[in-house]
Amino acid sequence: MKSIKKLLLTIALVVISLTACSDENVNSETNGIEETESSNVVITNKQFNSSNMELGKISEQTFSENISATGMIDVPPQYKASVSAFYGGNVKDVLFLVGQIVKKGGVLFTLQSPEYVRMQQNFLVAKRELKYLSAEYERQKTLATENIASQKNYLKAESDYFVMLTKFEALKKELFLININPNNLDENSISAEIRITAPISGNITEINITKGMYLSPNEIAVSIVNPEHLHLELSVFEKDVLKIKVGQKIQFSLPDSRENVYDAEVFVVGKSINSDDRSVNIHGHLLDESQESNFLPGMYVDTKILTNALVFTALPSNAIVKVDDLFYVLIKKSDGADNSLFEKREIKIGETVGEYTKVLNVQEFSDNDEILIKGAFNLIN
Repeated sequence: MKSIKKLLLTIALVVISLTACSDENVNSETNGIEETESSNVVITNKQFNSSNMELGKISEQTFSENISATGMIDVPPQYKASVSAFYGGNVKDVLFLVGQIVKKGGVLFTLQSPEYVRMQQNFLVAKRELKYLSAEYERQKTLATENIASQKNYLKAESDYFVMLTKFEALKKELFLININPNNLDENSISAEIRITAPISGNITEINITKGMYLSPNEIAVSIVNPEHLHLELSVFEKDVLKIKVGQKIQFSLPDSRENVYDAEVFVVGKSINSDDRSVNIHGHLLDESQESNFLPGMYVDTKILTNALVFTALPSNAIVKVDDLFYVLIKKSDGADNSLFEKREIKIGETVGEYTKVLNVQEFSDNDEILIKGAFNLIN
């Protein structure tokens, strides 16, 4: 009887042992990942590819202090133009719309005024009188030389001639200001209409005139911006300006699309402080000029200026997994036919900047260590 009880007890222990082994085998393999030891993980090739895992290495990365700045996309002053008329007149025609492109010298609008007729008339009269006075001056000069005429008559002819010459040249310059070539002007070509042309090429950004209205002298009629040389106009606080140097990198984005980050560099650091908000102007140039088509003058930007650049060894932050108060990575140890063996190793970390985290115990790793930089989180946890 005792022997039968002993046999039954032995059978029960064997069943319990087999069940425990079966449970251990089930728990040790999940989704193609097998834990061989507490510090090792086996990943099948199928699991690696289907989960889009990636390998990488510890590398040197540049970490910088970031100084936030506010600003906008702008163009240099020589690429902006505000068009007006030197002499007022009524608008006859407006030839462009806002947003259209105009070439330098292209006619923007036309004006009409009796004043333009009088200016041309005065010029032609002065031209005729100058011709007579020039001849009289030469005649009196000859007579005075030969002592035939008095010196007084000669001086009077000289004075009249140079007074009219001055008036003639002044009237000539006035005609150039209203785009009338005085060299081609005669009695048959006098016009009450003048053409106002574009001083630069670019996009028309503003039109302040309509057909029939009176345009006063120096009143801005049309604004033009040439977008070929876009740059950043930024403002930083007084306390940060000493950290900013020419050549430092600028990263910026548009408020509505912060995921798209663009690069520029500091080109000019202002030398005066705005007394209203204690700020300093910073001028930045885009590093990739082909990106200028993505922006328009006047767009606001969110920027950070990278200063005090230091080089550190680092890993992509996704490669590092925190467990309790410790941090770990998975290092590839060997390759098999259908799987790879990874070792879980503790890592000491420092500051995280952007997508990278500083590695403090880099001496414990080899330059050839391949580290799982994508997909490690679920394996270590």
